[in-house]
Amino acid sequence: MRREIFDKIITKLYPNQNIMVVDYRLMTRDELNENGEWVPCRPTIFVEVKCDDFDNKGINLTDYLTKLTGFEFVVDKV
Repeated sequence: MRREIFDKIITKLYPNQNIMVVDYRLMTRDELNENGEWVPCRPTIFVEVKCDDFDNKGINLTDYLTKLTGFEFVVDKV
């Protein structure tokens, strides 16, 4: 997933939150298939965000974005 798409998702889902993406990194992953071979799979996306009331809203962006997009997300507040 490109960063531009991620930024649009965050803006549309939380228009009043003022969430600023500080860092966005795609990390490639491999998984073991049934033949015992390592094959590429979907990447994990590591995101660092800044938002004043991120914790107070009870929003768990990591789980929510993972379930919504099918990509594995790790979202940290800085």
